Amino acid sequence: MKMKTKAWLISQGLLLFTAFIIQITFYRGIKVGPILGMPKREYSEIILGIEPVIPDSILSQNLPPEAYDARLYLTPEQIKKANLGAYRKAAQQEEGLRTAFKGGLLVNIIYLVAFQVLFSFFEKEIQKGRNRTPG
Repeated sequence: MKMKTKAWLISQGLLLFTAFIIQITFYRGIKVGPILGMPKREYSEIILGIEPVIPDSILSQNLPPEAYDARLYLTPEQIKKANLGAYRKAAQQEEGLRTAFKGGLLVNIIYLVAFQVLFSFFEKEIQKGRNRTPG
């Protein structure tokens, strides 16, 4: 196996391990779903941006969305009145989790390009140094 491949695998493994820890930490911080009365959603649903299913118990009450959907823009007074504080926090945490995931992908792409460019540069510089004769 070439040195370049080994260096890439080790560094990429460390990068992915770090991203994995960040994702797990963020996900564990979520306690409920973004809709009133909703339990915590699955990780894949959050990352894929799947719309949450509104519980039948909420729909049967014919409430306006502002009374149960914490993802909507609401004033602090509306959030407090509807008792949506924890659900609002969950909605923000879900958005943060998706953003961190996308950021991790972007960092990996940038790292791939930077690694290839820098490795080639250092390889050429080492070759130049070896080809020089002393004195």
